[in-house]
Amino acid sequence: MPHRDEPRTLTLQARLGPDGDDVVADCRLTSVRRLANQEEQATTHFTGRVRLTAAPLEAAPAIAAPADPAGATVEREQVYRLYFHGPAYQVVERAWRDGDHTVGLLPAELPPNHEPATAPLLMAPRLIELCFQAAGVHQLGTSGQMALPERVGRVAVLRDPRDAGGRLLAVVTRHEDGTADADVVDEAGRVYVRLEGYGTVALPVGPEAELLQPLAAAMA
Repeated sequence: MPHRDEPRTLTLQARLGPDGDDVVADCRLTSVRRLANQEEQATTHFTGRVRLTAAPLEAAPAIAAPADPAGATVEREQVYRLYFHGPAYQVVERAWRDGDHTVGLLPAELPPNHEPATAPLLMAPRLIELCFQAAGVHQLGTSGQMALPERVGRVAVLRDPRDAGGRLLAVVTRHEDGTADADVVDEAGRVYVRLEGYGTVALPVGPEAELLQPLAAAMA
């Protein structure tokens, strides 16, 4: 967040170099601010590595399609009493527990992601966000912790989401070390996005118990 709503200049850097037959870009998002009577403070917000390759993509897999909810669900209105996202990124219509997995259903319709809406995307930002938020619903429902994304091991877009057959869902698997993996699938189990090694950092204060109750019921 900007300090006292003051503007801050962001700098996006990408340093490219060869790695065998591939090209690797080490990327960094930074900003600088100056507080009264202090030296400039530089902040690194994100780092990441992008690999550019001519090698074929991994075969797009399929998994068992998630089951319809058998118990309690948490609905969109309940999720966004907690989350701060605007309409274009309110990407969870409903979430529920499916055995060892948490499932988040993408709404059938959302406002445009960008302008012009017909401009192509290389990645699938809202499907990646669906993974983040579905994982967050599980974390909130089981621990009461509100957390922010801290790291992603790897993310791959394996199919064009515009070719999806039916609704899209995120299927999240959490691990004992606190990280999570997720697949975004259609109703036949075809995988469109695969997210690996997602980790978060918890905020020091959690939401009120009243807001958490629907999520706790759905994740029980």
